[in-house]
Amino acid sequence: MGVLNATPDSFSDGGEFLELDAALRRAQAMVSEQADIIDLGGASSHPLAKPVSTEEELGRILPIVERLVGNVPLPLSIDTQKPEVAEACLKLGAQLINDVSGLTDLEMARVAARHGVPLVVMYNNFALPRAAGAPPLMEAMGEFFATRIAQAEAEGLTHIILDPGYGFGKSLQDNMLLLRQLGQLHGLHRPLLVCTSRKGSLGRITGEKDPKKRLPGTLVSTLFAVNQGAHMIRVHDVKAIHQAMRTWRAIQQPTPDG
Repeated sequence: MGVLNATPDSFSDGGEFLELDAALRRAQAMVSEQADIIDLGGASSHPLAKPVSTEEELGRILPIVERLVGNVPLPLSIDTQKPEVAEACLKLGAQLINDVSGLTDLEMARVAARHGVPLVVMYNNFALPRAAGAPPLMEAMGEFFATRIAQAEAEGLTHIILDPGYGFGKSLQDNMLLLRQLGQLHGLHRPLLVCTSRKGSLGRITGEKDPKKRLPGTLVSTLFAVNQGAHMIRVHDVKAIHQAMRTWRAIQQPTPDG
């Protein structure tokens, strides 16, 4: 899943793809880099980002959706926390909703169900802080997802993708823990989406302040997540991640002589 941010304030590429032509060029580049899905967002989820109205978010992304659908041969995911934005984009041909709020508004599940598209639900500790005395991280995450799955299914939605929310209000230790114990979520029998790409925790580990220079950390953490059973990965550097994945799979592939 390649990231396309039509925002002025995303943490690593804010302002780069606000213009329609720049967004289209980046989407076409991700096709050549062998992305499988493009994830388009019009409102940054960075904790320091300014709130964006529904009208402003739609104004940023609807023209891009109109251009991408039919011109770019990849499914289009919409990264939004607003059901109204998701609805408008799905009507134009988007095929997936990526809700980083953690399904705080059940209308999002209803929108996805009406259109018959998958919904990504994130465990977001900015939106849903852990209370004092809460269960250990992975136990709390499992309970949260089980509840959200039941709520979404009650609204008629069956295709749900789970995102543990790496970096969203979690400590460095929590981020490392969720990667190491990602396999505990397989019992929920839903696809897992992981995004470590360029995140601040990688900067804290490596000392690299520039998000665009955190590719080595992104590569290692992404491959680790896949090895732990992640089904989908969301990344900024599609070409580099694709090469790393092909190499990793080639090493894993048994040869005739063992």
